[in-house]
Amino acid sequence: MKNSTPNILLVDDSSTNNLLLESALKDLNFIVTSAVSGEEALSILNKKAIDLVLLDIMMPGMSGYDVLELMIKDDKLDKIPVILVTARNKLEEEKKAQELGAADYFEKPLILDKLISRIKELIPECV
Repeated sequence: MKNSTPNILLVDDSSTNNLLLESALKDLNFIVTSAVSGEEALSILNKKAIDLVLLDIMMPGMSGYDVLELMIKDDKLDKIPVILVTARNKLEEEKKAQELGAADYFEKPLILDKLISRIKELIPECV
């Protein structure tokens, strides 16, 4: 166990989305770190102990898929659960997320109760 309070990394190119979700998660006593790009997310992942990543798929430059693929190839990052998040509602997106090894896939707008339940399932030792 890394610590008693889970540290979640939010990755979304929309700082508004990050702020809203960050506020909700902090209210539930999660530690939250935010990134607005895939590159920034990877930098944080290599410096901090992160328990779970909420990763937007559609971002300029490095997509969420790109970040997930690099995490899976890295022995230090491949065990961190990743929940992919997207505004798209396409079966192909969900299938690709599963094929790449995402722990789950959620469509925006997020249903916070369902998301929190899934986070607790993925990192129960920290809750």
